[in-house]
Amino acid sequence: MRLRTRTSVGGGCLVALLLGAGAPAGHAQQAQGVIGSYYPTQLIPGQATVLHLALGRNNPVQSIDITPSAGIRVSGMTSRDLNQGSVWWEFTVTVAKDAVPGPRTLVAVQQTGRTAPVTLTIPNHVPAISTLRVVSAQTSQPTVDLQFTAADQGGSFSATPLVWFLLSCGPGQPEAGIVRGRFDNGSIRVSIPNPRTLAGHAGAPAAGNHCDLQVRATDSSGTDSNTASTAFDFK
Repeated sequence: MRLRTRTSVGGGCLVALLLGAGAPAGHAQQAQGVIGSYYPTQLIPGQATVLHLALGRNNPVQSIDITPSAGIRVSGMTSRDLNQGSVWWEFTVTVAKDAVPGPRTLVAVQQTGRTAPVTLTIPNHVPAISTLRVVSAQTSQPTVDLQFTAADQGGSFSATPLVWFLLSCGPGQPEAGIVRGRFDNGSIRVSIPNPRTLAGHAGAPAAGNHCDLQVRATDSSGTDSNTASTAFDFK
């Protein structure tokens, strides 16, 4: 899965969509021994995080290794075929509350060997988001409008923080990406693309009526918040 950038004029923000399926079919094949993409890149102390990896279809993942491993436990493994030569793997990573902050190395163990390493980070402070709600989700509108509360003890949010999202509207390819939100008086408002607006792309994300949504916000120091989740139906 490659990072594909798409500019949205709605709201005047830049939308970066992690759409492996959005790339031409010839570019969707994953290089062997390379993690095509992974999300999130930070693991929150004292919490369990679902870590998503995209790798080539023909070389199944057997496990992942995160080092140094002190304070980290990996459990569970599920997969979803993205139908573009890639498989979306999911692992639950639990980090102890007293885990030492700093970088960690992530490697996927496949049938033919180990992938090249990528970096995860355990931050030294964690912005907190909560009460995620969908303000508007109309089938005919180009975006889905969201709002959630945000606090950052040990840091601060800019006026336009980055918001990461993972939107799954039925079986198939999820829509994942980054948008700019608006922070004001302890809350963040943000709009994400309606998956129906991406229907013209090869292997576009699923666009069912019932959706599961996860979001994170990034503060001014580049530290991600916890994950807030909700479910909603298009009207």
